[in-house]
Amino acid sequence: MKLKTIKSLCGVLAVLALTACSNNDEATGNDSHLWDVTLTASMGGATNRALGEGTGNTLTATFAEDDKVVVVDADGNTIVGALQAQSAGASTTLSGTLDESSLSVGEVVTLRYLSAEADYDDQKGTLDGISASQDYAEGTLTVSSKSPLTFTTTNVTLTSKQSITKFSFTDGTVAVKVKTFGIAATGLVQHIETNGDETVGAVTGTLSSPSADVYVALRNNSSNKQTYSFYIKDNAGNWYTGTKSANLGNGKNYTATVQLQKLPALTSSSAIGDIGVIDGLPAIVANIKGTRKAIALINDDALCPEDFGGYYAFDSAPTGTTGWYIPSGDELDGLDDNPYTWSTQNGVNGCLFTVGQGNTLFLPAAGFFDNVYDPDKLSDGGAGGFYWSSTSYNKDLASILHFNSETVNYTTSDYKIDHLSVRRFHTLPDA
Repeated sequence: MKLKTIKSLCGVLAVLALTACSNNDEATGNDSHLWDVTLTASMGGATNRALGEGTGNTLTATFAEDDKVVVVDADGNTIVGALQAQSAGASTTLSGTLDESSLSVGEVVTLRYLSAEADYDDQKGTLDGISASQDYAEGTLTVSSKSPLTFTTTNVTLTSKQSITKFSFTDGTVAVKVKTFGIAATGLVQHIETNGDETVGAVTGTLSSPSADVYVALRNNSSNKQTYSFYIKDNAGNWYTGTKSANLGNGKNYTATVQLQKLPALTSSSAIGDIGVIDGLPAIVANIKGTRKAIALINDDALCPEDFGGYYAFDSAPTGTTGWYIPSGDELDGLDDNPYTWSTQNGVNGCLFTVGQGNTLFLPAAGFFDNVYDPDKLSDGGAGGFYWSSTSYNKDLASILHFNSETVNYTTSDYKIDHLSVRRFHTLPDA
């Protein structure tokens, strides 16, 4: 679906007027359980809701040609077919083939529209970007008969299953032009598969043209008011943090102004527990074996502390920003000399180290990719953290920091070909 701006920010409802299969529809080929279905569909309807900070912009939804609506059975595990938009516009014809073999009379099926499989962790900050990769809406129909396949109603409402918020970011009275953003909150969904399975986690994005106004699609499964934590980098490379409390209901759209605080530069005089920026990354100063070290607050290729980031083989981790390096096994051993606990931060499990002044360092339990047995599947995501050191045992093994809900152990080794997380250290400048 395409989203466009009109006047005041409103919720989007999509209404489909359906013409179900008639008794004259023929089974496809020789498979009598397959039925061609043609639906007349239209978009329409809107409801207003905002955070009380302005009316913002209206969003309207239209079909794009070849948009696909997947039809799923009542248990959500079986896709019975897909319907495709035959033209672009506020109304269109949806057509396709549905398999009735797994369906029962009286069963409620779900019509699910997803922009591909919805990934909320790589957004563009624009409505066009949301249309392409994060749009998500659903409707339901009840099966009235089989052979031919028909439904009890000729109308279905396809409603949005996420919120879209236009965030405006400021530092005091000065607008902050956002280049990258990371957002975390309890219940925030990071990924949705076609069958409806969801993964919780941080929502991130990178803007091609930095802007103080950023459109973000959010799906939150919590019905309670949540505190959203923001990590923002501007077009000049400055980092900011901020929070906003809100109850962002799915199917609604909002405007919100977020007040940010710019992180200061870390220097030779920075004390243990100080938080700031050094050589392009947000960091906290920690005591590592009696020496003050800056430790990045985010993983490599991550945009906020809860973001899992990238995964790398031992010899393929990127060089990193000047001054930043992968810590030795001894330095990782020094990290767990600081008090630590297994914790859930903004809905993401991980290890929380208290390093000074009551300030903490969070390492998400990002899991790892086993490059021998299952290289395409994330293992232990949310259950364990696996972080490379720069210390090699032999040609096959290297030292890592490993933690789970029971323990933190830097002496564990792992095969160098596996893909693990990286959290970098930095030496503070000389006085």
